[in-house]
Formats: sequence, C-alpha cells, structure tokens
Amino acid sequence: MSTQNLANPLSNRIHDLEVPLTLMERLKIVIQLGSAMLAGGLLVVGLVEWKVFEMEVVGNLIIAIASLIVATPIFMTSIYGIFTRDADAHAMTDQLVALATLAAMMNQQFVVATLIPIIMNLGHFLEERSILGAQAAIDGLKTLQARNATIIGEDGSQREVDPSELKVNDLLLVRPGDIIAADGEIVEGISTIDQSSITGESLPEDVSVGKNVFAGTINMTGVLKIRVTKTGEKTAIGRVMELLKEAENAKTQVMKLIEKYAAYYIPIILTVSGVVLFLTRDIDRAMAVLVVGCPGALVLAGPAAMIAALAAASKLGILIKNTRFLEALSGIDTVVLDKTGTVTIGHLQLSGMVLKDAESEKDLMVEALRCASGSRHPASKAIVKAAQDRDVTMLTPPSAAIQEVPGKGVLLKETSETTWLGRLGWLEEDGFDVSECEALVPENFIGTIVWLGREITEDDGIVRKELGGCFLLADRPRPEACEALDELRALGIERSVLLTGDRRATAEDIGRFLKVDQVIAEVLPSQKLDVVAQEKAAGRSVMMVGDGVNDAPALASGDVGTALGAVASDIALQSADIALMTNDLRRLPMTIRLARATQMTIH
Repeated sequence: MSTQNLANPLSNRIHDLEVPLTLMERLKIVIQLGSAMLAGGLLVVGLVEWKVFEMEVVGNLIIAIASLIVATPIFMTSIYGIFTRDADAHAMTDQLVALATLAAMMNQQFVVATLIPIIMNLGHFLEERSILGAQAAIDGLKTLQARNATIIGEDGSQREVDPSELKVNDLLLVRPGDIIAADGEIVEGISTIDQSSITGESLPEDVSVGKNVFAGTINMTGVLKIRVTKTGEKTAIGRVMELLKEAENAKTQVMKLIEKYAAYYIPIILTVSGVVLFLTRDIDRAMAVLVVGCPGALVLAGPAAMIAALAAASKLGILIKNTRFLEALSGIDTVVLDKTGTVTIGHLQLSGMVLKDAESEKDLMVEALRCASGSRHPASKAIVKAAQDRDVTMLTPPSAAIQEVPGKGVLLKETSETTWLGRLGWLEEDGFDVSECEALVPENFIGTIVWLGREITEDDGIVRKELGGCFLLADRPRPEACEALDELRALGIERSVLLTGDRRATAEDIGRFLKVDQVIAEVLPSQKLDVVAQEKAAGRSVMMVGDGVNDAPALASGDVGTALGAVASDIALQSADIALMTNDLRRLPMTIRLARATQMTIH
C-alpha cells in the first residue's frame, strides 16, 4: 500500500465505487478520523493545562504531541508526492497543508499546527462521505437488475439462466412481476410495463407485439415473450451504470487548469505567501495563504457533485454521457430545436374532417378506411389510427387489391365502384369536379389534406362521380412544448430557433404557436450543421435538440447536443451528448436546472 493512500483512501479509489470498501480501507478511514479526534482531544487538554492551570510548558507539550499525531500522515504523503513528482491535486493539497503546519511548528504555534490538519482531515472526511453516495446510487441500480431469466428453447422448453448468459436473439419468457433481464422486442403477449427506472415516467405503459422494452423495467400484468436485442452493459440501464462509474474522472475546468499547471502552482502559492510574509512580517497571514491555496475542496467537490448529478439525472430519465456537458449546460443561452419528432409528435394526426357529398363523418371514414387499411403511407396510417380511436370499422373488406400511386394517393378498383384517396389535384386529373373544394377547407389550416372520391357504376350503366369529403391531417406540437419553452426562457435562454426541412408555411405556423425567435425551414440534414455553426460563430452557446436520427451532425456540433426519445435509438446515444429517455420536452429545463445546481455546489 502506498503512503499516499493513507491520507485519502476514498478519494484515490473513486473508480472502484462498485466494489465495497476493503477492511484495510475501512481501517484507514478510522485511523484518519481517529487521529483527528485524538488530536482534538489532546488540544483541549493542552489548552486547559495552559490557560486554566497556568502550566504553559505542559500544555504546549501536549498540544505539540497532538500536532505530530495529526500531521504525521500528511507529512508522509507530502514527502511521497515530492519524490514521485506526483502532480495530482490531492498531493498538492497535502504538500501545502504540510508546509503551513511545518511553518506553524517552527514558529512554535502548536495550536495552529494542530488545527490546520484537523480541519483539513475533517473536511476530507465529510466530502469523501458524499462520494460514498455514488456507491449507494449504483447499488440502487443493481437492485433493478433481474437475478435470473427464463429462456425458451427452439423446442419450446424453458430453462432458468443468469442474465449474464443471455445473448442477442434469445427468446425470453417474462411473467407478471418479473424484472426484464435484457433490452428486447415483444414478439408475443400484451402487458403493462413499469419503466420508471429508465424513463423516469411514473405511469406504467401498455405494451404489445412490436414494442421495445428494456432491462430493469418490471412486467406488471400479462405474460410476454421477448426477443433479446441488447444485453449487459449495452442495455439502457447498463449504460447508466457505466456513466456513474466513469464519473470518477469528472474534473471541473478549474481543476483541469490547476493540474495542467501543477508544476507552477505550488511555487506560485509559496511566492505569494513569501511576499505576504515580507510585506507584513506576519507569519500567520503567510500560513493563511498556504491554507487558502489548497485545492482540497475542489478535488473532492467536483467528482462528488458530478456523481450525485448523474445519479439524479438517471432517475429522471436523463442520460448525460460526459460530466463536462454539465458545465457546458450551465452556460447555454441559445436553443436550436428540430421540428419533426422533437417539438412535434412526429407523425400525422387527424385534425378534422370536411364533408361534401358524404352523409356523415362516420360514412366518410368507413369509405376511407377501405383504402387506407392496405397502405403504408403516413397519411393512410393517420386515417387508420383515427378510425381505431373512434371505433370505426369496415362493413365489408375490399374485394380487390389496393394500388399505391406514388405522390398522389391510393386507388381501390372494385366491380361496380372505384375509390380514390389522395391529393385533390390527382382527383381533378381523373375527372372530378373540384371547383367548390378549396372553399370548404378552413383558410388557416396548414397541413396535409386528403380527399376521398368515388366513381359508382349504376345498374343501368350510368357512371356517377362524387367527392365524399376530405381529411385534415397535421403533425401537431407536443402538448408540453409551449410550457417547456416558457421554462427555458424563464431560465435565461435568450434565443430559440426552430429548424426543419419541412415547408416554410408549416414551419412558421408551428413557430408562431411556440413563440420561437426564428424559424429556418426547407433545410437538408447536412445544412442543419451550418445553422448551428452560424449560431456559434455569433458568439452564442448552443444546445441542439433533435431526435438523433437525421440530426446527428448538428447534435455533434452544438456545445451540447440533446436527443429526445433516445432509449430506443442507438444513433441518438452515439451522436448526442445528453439523451432524454422520453419525448417530454420539459426534461430540457429540468436538465439545465440540474446542471446549474451542480455548478453552484462545486463553486
């Protein structure tokens, strides 16, 4: 064991937070605290002998012994640091404290020589105690990990295995009450999942076939069969644990500066102390300079606060990939937001319906559903989803195959009836009278308009064309978007920019609703990078917020890149600096507040 570890057993092994303290390390902590308490007791006895019983020689002798007891470990680590040329900030702290203590001893100020190391040791102990909270945080995450998993074999047999034995493509059987052992996709079953450990959402989520689920979450109701996609450290919860372990390397900018110029730091402090002594002839003031120059608080406050912040963030579904982004976040003054999938829901939804020849909205939707049910187009999916929400079903399934007409819509040709579902211009090309249609659509609507037309052949051979009506579809802003942006402005974010490849009219409509400062529309993914670069060139500190898919270059170029809904996106985790496990935009101001609180704690 090195002598350096004697004085700072915890601060030198933060990277082993996942491993319980050894007996030797516990003993060192007891010695550290015990020597300080013993020296403190002797100091009190010495002061009583000196001041009360007026036995100055005896009192000073007792106090001198106290100073030697508490200062010896610090002298040892200082000498070790000098001979090993240790430029670590811990070593610098011990060396400066040792110099101040030695100066006090040489000046026969044994009370000061005792108090300086006692205060420093107690300060170390209290600050190091907060570091142990990180071990508790990791232990808390470990309790969320499954202790076993049930694998279904190719022959249908079931066997219990340790989660560490799981491989990608294994088929898991997860019963109600089980903790899911790996990230995966549901291939059979319907259930409710408690995902609060990953997303921070308190409400359980209903899941079914095709839904992604994550290790550490709890299956609450039904039986599920899950195909494993990620195991071990690659799972969402595994990544959170890795980040907490990596936090031991967290260093503030001040600490990095001190360690960068470590070779000059102590000589500078000594020079300043010498100048103070020369000018004032007061050794107490010179010793005060040495003590104040110790970076001990910074050494421990940085990692302790960073670890606490990462642990708190993970509980809220906020994954911070590197602690330096906590520092960067506290200085953000500009937010650049991607539109689609970030401030909007990311898919078309039914905003309204306009009737023309159809008798009712239900009739119009039933006819549209016959075409849309066989189409993969986003507009068709929106109509199908709206029908499901309204419990509308087809009376009879289509008797013919549905034809996708690229850029125009969907066509369904049956024996006596042909149905069009698509753009108005397409229907006009095929002979429909659209003269009254534009007047039926609300003037202020900006979005996608899908018309339904029918050509019916009567029994007498007469062909009749009619326009049933249209569906108004739009990608709506997220319900919490306005609230989140208001909170960002309240936090001092001076500028907000909405960035999108969508049409200008659509983008500006969303921008007005959200009250952003600038809307930049019709840009390619590669051009988003240029927008962020321009904001930074203007002297702004930029946080780029996107979905992590087509925003990767822009996310990487911002001072801080933040991806929403990243729990299901590998690309987001790779490109973003901060990944929000949910799509809740209110996590943005929450993250900034956490970063600022962390910086206040450190400084």
